[in-house]
Amino acid sequence: QAVSSWLKFSTASIFAQDRMANDVAMEQRELAEMQPENVEEVETESVPESDIKNATNASEVVDNQSVTTSNFGETMNVLALSPVEVTLLRKSFDLLLASLGNDREAVGDAIYGSKIGALVAIKDKFSTPRAVVSLRFFNCFRLLLEKAEDPDELKIYVETLAFKHLGVEIIERRVDAVISAFTELLTQNVPQLPPGTCQAWQKLLGYAGSCYRFVGDTYGERLQIIKEDWSVVQAASGKEKDSESEEEREDGEDGDGDDEKDETKKGSTETFSFGRMCAFSNEVMGQKTEGWMVELLSVFHILVDMISSPVHLQEECDLLAINLIVKSQNIDFEKFKPVMLAALRSLLPKQWSTKHETAWEWLWLTVARNLNESTMKVRAFKPYNAKLFSSLSEDQLNRFRVNIFTDFFARSAASQDLFKQSQSRLRYIADRVLQSSYDMFNKNKDETLDELSALGLRHVGYGIPIELFGPFSEVCVEAVRPLVQEFPNKSTSTEMVWCPKDNAHQLQEKDVPEHMMIEGFRWSISLTARVLVRTIMDGSTAVMQAIHFDDSKRLRRALLDAPRDQRCIWQLAVQVGSQSISPLFWALRSGAHTTAKAMIEDVLTIRADRDNYYYGADELFKYQPNIADNILREAPFLAESLLEGLIWRSHKSQDNLRPVIYYVKHLLQDMDEEQMLSRGLISYVRFNHPQTIMHPILTFTLDLLWEKMAKWYFLKDRLLTVINSIIFVTAQCLMSGIEVAQDPTASLFLAVGRALVYAMGFCRLLYWHVRQIILSFVNKDFAPFSCFWVPRYLTRGSHFLSFILMLNLLAMMTVEPMFHCLADSSDEDSGYGGAVQFYCDAWTDEMSLAYEIFIVIGVFLYVILIVEVGSISVRLSEYRVLCLHAVEQVLLCFAVITVVILAFAFAISGMPREVSSVSRNEWGDVGAALSTLLRLAFGVMDMAPIQDVAEESSLLVIVIILFLMVSSTFFFNLLVSQFCGVYTSLAEDIKGHARLARGEIIIETFKAVKPSKWQKFMDSLNLEKRVDFEQGDIGLAGGIKDFEPALAHPVAKDQIIRFGGNTDPSLPWPEKMEEDNSIEQTIHRTIQKSLQKMLGKGKLGSTMGAGTDGGSSSLSGSKHSE
Repeated sequence: QAVSSWLKFSTASIFAQDRMANDVAMEQRELAEMQPENVEEVETESVPESDIKNATNASEVVDNQSVTTSNFGETMNVLALSPVEVTLLRKSFDLLLASLGNDREAVGDAIYGSKIGALVAIKDKFSTPRAVVSLRFFNCFRLLLEKAEDPDELKIYVETLAFKHLGVEIIERRVDAVISAFTELLTQNVPQLPPGTCQAWQKLLGYAGSCYRFVGDTYGERLQIIKEDWSVVQAASGKEKDSESEEEREDGEDGDGDDEKDETKKGSTETFSFGRMCAFSNEVMGQKTEGWMVELLSVFHILVDMISSPVHLQEECDLLAINLIVKSQNIDFEKFKPVMLAALRSLLPKQWSTKHETAWEWLWLTVARNLNESTMKVRAFKPYNAKLFSSLSEDQLNRFRVNIFTDFFARSAASQDLFKQSQSRLRYIADRVLQSSYDMFNKNKDETLDELSALGLRHVGYGIPIELFGPFSEVCVEAVRPLVQEFPNKSTSTEMVWCPKDNAHQLQEKDVPEHMMIEGFRWSISLTARVLVRTIMDGSTAVMQAIHFDDSKRLRRALLDAPRDQRCIWQLAVQVGSQSISPLFWALRSGAHTTAKAMIEDVLTIRADRDNYYYGADELFKYQPNIADNILREAPFLAESLLEGLIWRSHKSQDNLRPVIYYVKHLLQDMDEEQMLSRGLISYVRFNHPQTIMHPILTFTLDLLWEKMAKWYFLKDRLLTVINSIIFVTAQCLMSGIEVAQDPTASLFLAVGRALVYAMGFCRLLYWHVRQIILSFVNKDFAPFSCFWVPRYLTRGSHFLSFILMLNLLAMMTVEPMFHCLADSSDEDSGYGGAVQFYCDAWTDEMSLAYEIFIVIGVFLYVILIVEVGSISVRLSEYRVLCLHAVEQVLLCFAVITVVILAFAFAISGMPREVSSVSRNEWGDVGAALSTLLRLAFGVMDMAPIQDVAEESSLLVIVIILFLMVSSTFFFNLLVSQFCGVYTSLAEDIKGHARLARGEIIIETFKAVKPSKWQKFMDSLNLEKRVDFEQGDIGLAGGIKDFEPALAHPVAKDQIIRFGGNTDPSLPWPEKMEEDNSIEQTIHRTIQKSLQKMLGKGKLGSTMGAGTDGGSSSLSGSKHSE
């Protein structure tokens, strides 16, 4: 008994938490109803435990009673294994795992190999890639052992596996061959097996094979009928969708059509859809389509697909029940049966028969039974779950956060290696556990399933073993139990009442709240665990395992079985339900950068057979549209690998030129059709790295965009700025004299000029900035600027300067003399002359000073904005970038000089005796001293006054000389050295900085490009046309062919990996393509062969072999290695 209780405690089943003893009894009765009436269940008694020898003998007796030659495949009874037999099974499997280096993939592959060797006759039926099947084998054996101690759970799981083998003929001879092959695998890898181990495995696997045969004989025909019928219904539904889309296109082209014709179309397509036919059948029967029925129809295809998997069907029914009880209070599932059958009869008039009727009746009987049970549980658990979470205090929550991991680590020591986070993170996980239980009852099923699927896929990346979910779920329930027992209970009645969740057993009325809260929590946590386990099992691909270990060698092995047309997708998308995860993104996110680099290079390798070229650029940007941004954020050193993969270079050159194809499609056009410019190109520009932007494909793409489109839009925009600046200078500077204002004719031209300054300059800037600010508020696009948040577009220099120019023009308008003197314009005797006056009494001297200051600021702002036109030339742009970096040093120098001038001015003002002894008044007060020192610092003052000061005050002249040494000799010479340093630091990357500046201009300019113009530009590039690699060899679409100097990027061999043989896209590539043929590895192998010849072939095998393998992952060059 002690051994038995310890086993149950340490190896709790993953899904056993949501069933109590009474539930198990009910499920036995329900499963018995699914079997033929003449089948009798025989409960196998467990053998008493004494020692290993007795257990071995007992197992032989039970073997003879459970599955023999006479009853193979005739029944599907429960199999009761003794605790010692369960121990032998688990211990032997652990020994097998340890003997193969604790590598789950290796164990699965060994099992796969032994099974294939035993089933040579049906070897061709194993079409799934070996790497995928190997992991499935391992997980299946693990789950068999987890459920071995619970006969009912074992029966349900074996039944689930049996439904997956319906397409294979199961006979006793093949089952015996598989058992013999597996036991031989055990004995070969584990020489010292405990006695009775082989007999225990024979019993378990023989039981599984017998169940496979029974399910195949009993349900195979029904399931095949359902599968064929549903494929016909789905095909008809697909035709309906195509017809509807075609009808919409016709309506859009033809406008108003014939109503009678539309009615005919509608009537002809309405019969195709199963959902519409069910609604029509409801109307014929005179009943309304209720809300629960609409919800059921939306997922009915999933229930049909899951009918062959009882566990998954129950899981889907549990999830569906969450939505059903919200849609309707009273649900009668029997109403749907005649509706379903009537719809199917109408959709399948030729195929329908009595067998079809029986099969679909059985399907609905199974689904309805599961839904009845699930809705009853959810309806009963929901109010108690809400009461549970409303009653938990903060102190109880803290205790739960601590106890859950303390108990879990005590129960499963291996889990401590997975939970290495801080205590605060572990408490957050505990809160998420509670939240998932609450959300299961209160959130929409689809939303909950999406969140759990996403969480499960993240667990795939973490490499979480599925066998830990069972113990963790049980620990959660045990941690909640004492908290619930602390809740006050107002009821003291001991009257026996039926349990609300199933009405199958009775308990005291006072115990109902506690029981329902605990069981409701158990049910929700168990359902969460089941969804996560299914997600992990579906998403645990060999590629994800390679990412977990960050092993490029594992990745290459995982891709050996990948079909040619699916190889890229294996590395870019793992789909589970409605959720998907990108293995490449997860490799970047989790820090598996070695694997990420290998994946990028593999996806962007061009492979070819005689019929097709295979290149993953389209799939890469389809499944990972933000791949460039992800790489630059997570692993910037992989940016070049991505860019190199988008270039093909010929290994042949002619006339000192090498043909090269730039696959720029996805660097030009974004995958989102609503956007124009590729977000990948934007990411590289915004990364602001001069070396990266100088990559050949980026310079080619930016030059293409600049020459074909951006340059003309940019010049058009800057042309208006140039015209406005000319008008501004003419009106405010060249015609600012008094004689112009007093001349009647010239004053009219001056008035027109200043009106144009405000109309074309100010109004245009006002419209543009108001529009940008509104867009920033709508899109919430703000950026921090000093201690404020401003619209992000203002962080760009030219936009900020234009905003300042707009404010400057607005300030000019407030002191514009033409506006202030409008009242005096009609007075001909005012003395200021002209129809439009610019001088009057209303325009004061202070206004005149302010107006002149604004004019000076406006001139400089216009000039700075015009200088940006220099970006049309890379050479001018380089100089502009150099000047902008030098301006920073100038401003710093001026700031320091200002501080020095202030310091010396205050120092001189503190010397009244010396200042009074000087006859000149340049040093009389602080203001005069400031003015004098400023002129001295910038060399605009004659030195004669200083000579007079030297004759009159020696102390003052010493202070002045010290000031000149500090300002002129030190800081200005320091400024010169800073200029030299700026130039030196920018010299190597000056072209990159110029390209970045041009890239920013291109991005901003494209905001004004119309989609029609962009589409015309893209059409002119003919990117949909395939580009030839060489004469007669028509290659891939999406590229532009060019030529580069032959010595710029030398290529030693053809970058396209070509193969002969069968060209079927479903076949994998030959294994030889996985060999590393880089120059480094070629030299390494040559040296190794030479040393083996000198020292003997066997001496270096163990020492250098590992180095070679390791080197293949670390030294493997790009497919474009030079």
